[in-house]
Amino acid sequence: MSFPAIAVPARIPGCMVRKRGGMVIGPDGCGFDMRSPSEMEADDARREADEAAHAPRMAVTSRIRRVAQPPDGYLPLSLFDEVRLADPVPLYAFEDVPADVTGLAVDYLSRVARGVPARDAFRVPLAGARLVGRSADAERLLAMVDGFSDRSVRAACLLCGFDAASRRGPARWRAGRVVDPGPATVYNVRRMVARTLRFMDRVGPVVWEGFTFDGGYTDRVTSGDGDLLTADGLWDLKVSRWPPNPTYTLQLLVYWRLGLHSTHPEYLGVRRLGLYNARSDTMWSVPVARIGADAVRAVERDVIGYADGL
Repeated sequence: MSFPAIAVPARIPGCMVRKRGGMVIGPDGCGFDMRSPSEMEADDARREADEAAHAPRMAVTSRIRRVAQPPDGYLPLSLFDEVRLADPVPLYAFEDVPADVTGLAVDYLSRVARGVPARDAFRVPLAGARLVGRSADAERLLAMVDGFSDRSVRAACLLCGFDAASRRGPARWRAGRVVDPGPATVYNVRRMVARTLRFMDRVGPVVWEGFTFDGGYTDRVTSGDGDLLTADGLWDLKVSRWPPNPTYTLQLLVYWRLGLHSTHPEYLGVRRLGLYNARSDTMWSVPVARIGADAVRAVERDVIGYADGL
C-alpha cells in the first residue's frame, strides 16, 4: 500500500517549524513523524538491539531476590520431602570466610573430586579474576588446587573470592573480603565435600555438573548456572545454617523452567527438584508433578519473563 506524499511547509504562520530525524517539531516540542513505516521499524530495531547490548546482566540469583512472592513462596517447602543423612562427624561452629565462599569451595572441590579438571570446576572465579585484573593471582591459586590438603582447600577458598566479580559484576567485587582460611574452616570445607560426594552417590548418577540454560534466558534472566543434574533430578547445593527459604525453592523452580525452555534435552527427564545442605547433611526434594500449574505459569510469566506461561 502506498501513501500519498505530504508536503511539509517550510514555515507555518505564527510558529517555527524544525525538522529532526524525520520528525517535524513545533515550538512546544511536540510534532509528528514523517518517516515511512519501514524507516520507523528499522529505527525501533536498532534501538532495541542497542538497549539489549547495554542492559545489565541479571543472573538467576539476582532476579529471584527482587521478586515479591506469596507468603510461603511460589514453591512452599511444605511440598518437599525431607531426608536427614546424619553424618555422625560434627563440624566446627565457626568459619572465618563468608558463607557464600564456603559454599562455592565445597561445590567446586566436589567437582574436582569427581574428576572434573580444576580449571573447568573453577571457571567462574577465573573469569571474575580476569575482569578485575587479577588473573596472575588466580592462576597461582589454581595451581595449588591439587586435592584436599590444607594448602589446596585454602587456595580454593581464596580463589572463590573472585566469583562475585563474574556473577555480579566487577563493581560488586571487593579485594580483601576473603581472608586466608584457618584450620576450622579448612576442616569444615573438607568434611562438607565428603558429605556432598556421599549425597551424589545416593541420588546419582550425575549427568551434568554446572548446568546452564542456553536458549532459555530472557531479558529478565540473562545468565545463571546450577549445580547438579541427575538422570531424573535437578539439585541445588547449599551450606546455609538455616532451613531452605522461599528464595531457595524459587531458584529451583526457575532453573527447571529455564531448562525446559533451553536447547538442552537433558532437562526433559527431570522428575523432581531438590536441595542438599552439606552443613546439616539434609536433603529436600519435591516431585515436579506435585507443583501447581498456576505457580509454574506465574513464575514463567512474572519472574522469568516468558510471554506465555506454560
